[in-house]
Amino acid sequence: MSSPNQHIILTGNPNSGKSSLFNALTGLNQKVGNFPGVTVDKKVGILTLSKQKIDLIDLPGTYSLYPRRADEWVAYKVLMGLENGITPNLIVVAVDASNLKRNLLFCSQIIDLQIPVVVALTMTDIAAKKNIKIDITALQQQLKVPVVPVNPKSQKK
Repeated sequence: MSSPNQHIILTGNPNSGKSSLFNALTGLNQKVGNFPGVTVDKKVGILTLSKQKIDLIDLPGTYSLYPRRADEWVAYKVLMGLENGITPNLIVVAVDASNLKRNLLFCSQIIDLQIPVVVALTMTDIAAKKNIKIDITALQQQLKVPVVPVNPKSQKK
């Protein structure tokens, strides 16, 4: 990628809603599925904010910054700034509200990278059906990063 664009990285655990959010933000139609391994390489789309074009990069799902599979290495290289031409300016971590504890381990590793982070809280509808209530203000205070509930299926951001 040789463009001087900013790079927003979209990452998170498998099945956390990353690709659905990517599609909602870029207008593209990347394959999504309810099983791990749907995204096995990075996907790049263009997001326009305030007339500025930004590369939005959807990474394969991973549970930690310690890669074991080829798709996890793809995510690792981008997140660590080792991919030629891609310097993460912002990382959006998709966090499944219905499985918060498992998702927060990886989220905390991303926050530790000292790159600006926004948590996109996905699957809040599923969490509500399971009677899971999340105090977004308390979560923001705990993580020290913005937490934004999103519903990419309805494209409400």
